[in-house]
Amino acid sequence: MTRTILQFPWFSVLASVGFILLLVPATTPGVAWYIDDSLLVWMRDYEHRLLVLSLVILVLVFDFMRFRRAGRDYDAKIKTLNEQVDELFKSKSALQNKAHKYSGHADKLKLFISDRLLEYIEYDEKFLHFKSIASEVRHNGVICYDQVRSLLKTALDQDLPGEDRQRYQEALDSMVYLWDLLDLSTTDNIAIYVANKLYECEELYYHQVLDADSQAPPFPPAFSARRAAVRAVRGFVEEGDRVSTELLSESEPFCYEDDQFLVQLNDVGELLGNENYVLLIVENMINNGLYYTGQKQYRNRYAKLSLRMTEDSGNAVFRIYNPGPVIGEDAHDKIYQLGYSTKRTRGNQGKGLGLYFVKQMVNGYEGSIDFHNVCNQEETYVVRIECESGVVVNQIIETVMNDKGKPLCRSEAGEPEKGLKFCLAERIKSLEVSRQAAKETHVFSEFESSGKTRILDPLYAERPAWCVDVVERLSSTEISFKPLDVMGVEFSIRIPTAESRLDPEYHEASQQALAEPEALNEQVKAVSALIEE
Repeated sequence: MTRTILQFPWFSVLASVGFILLLVPATTPGVAWYIDDSLLVWMRDYEHRLLVLSLVILVLVFDFMRFRRAGRDYDAKIKTLNEQVDELFKSKSALQNKAHKYSGHADKLKLFISDRLLEYIEYDEKFLHFKSIASEVRHNGVICYDQVRSLLKTALDQDLPGEDRQRYQEALDSMVYLWDLLDLSTTDNIAIYVANKLYECEELYYHQVLDADSQAPPFPPAFSARRAAVRAVRGFVEEGDRVSTELLSESEPFCYEDDQFLVQLNDVGELLGNENYVLLIVENMINNGLYYTGQKQYRNRYAKLSLRMTEDSGNAVFRIYNPGPVIGEDAHDKIYQLGYSTKRTRGNQGKGLGLYFVKQMVNGYEGSIDFHNVCNQEETYVVRIECESGVVVNQIIETVMNDKGKPLCRSEAGEPEKGLKFCLAERIKSLEVSRQAAKETHVFSEFESSGKTRILDPLYAERPAWCVDVVERLSSTEISFKPLDVMGVEFSIRIPTAESRLDPEYHEASQQALAEPEALNEQVKAVSALIEE
């Protein structure tokens, strides 16, 4: 910044003093002894004095203008400085407000972190306390367990009626399941514990396959995957007779459906290890889904909690779908962590154990677990109606999403509606529903004799995407189309079958997942070279 200086009017002062010094001798002869007479004579002339006075006035005007211009520059500098001072005060107050705001956020963050730390510490203490109790129960209950198991086995060796034998067998299975659960609860590393059991069973299974005449193993090394899944489902349904291991058939898939569940289990062969571990995996996944299907805001009369089991590339694939909210991106990497739960809402505190145990056991089986969110999509449907007279009517229906992600139909006026209804002046012969995106067509020609028929999307029986109600009268037909909410989450669990583990290529593929020692050395050398550079 340049300095503004108000200079003293030297020119005006000197000119005025000089004019006075010349004017006084010229008008006062007694004091003119030291001044040249020619100059005094020149100053005694009126016109000359007027000329000198004019020059003095010009010098005074020049100094005045220069002083005024410097004053304006000075005022401008003062104004600029005042504005800068005001801006500094404003920025200072803004920084103070921001500092107070961020300090408040920091205090809230500190409280949040401290609360979380206390919560996790408390959770760890509870978890360790639970493990100590389970270990104590297991240690003190081993004698009782052996006695009860021996008595149940003795009872099963006797000639019992069918119903009594079934109850004794279920009691024995439940006792063994409880003991296996205590084993898992007291181990330090669930995945390693399950893997060790798996390798032990794998060795017994190899000997059993290679030498069929050898003596029977001390325990069955393999079990039916469908049997474990059926046992898991049976604990959640009321109609136990419809979900029983006795209903399993090698030639047909096992199917069960009610208002809450849809189960379809194909025969995928046997799995190695302990059957109760897979039973625990399926039970935890069903429990996880039942929490959301039981919530009022997620209740869906059309979508059901489903369990499907298929075989894919030597793996038993369990697919569990539950309607409800999707898993947010911030929770993708956390849902399998110990203590993390998406169920922590007001009035409910999830324990964060279910998916953690499932992940650990699946890792022990050398399998994988994954999930994908099922969301509603905007679709265009074509409903083709063939009347009894041969007339064909086509209706194009477009669906849109509301602010909550629920599907609605777009009416002719452009307004979204829950469903569309259209009437025909005659009875219909067939009804076709196709989706333009997938180019799939479903034809329906059989309708209820009562005149009211409800048709659900057959592509996904557990989560139909649309519903059509057909009401036939004597000479007219009323058809209603409604898009359905399919929002939810589908988990996929893959576990290698016992037969696939006999294949040498399985172990080669597992070894190829690890880098070769030479490759690791090359990577280390490359990193070292970068560090040196």
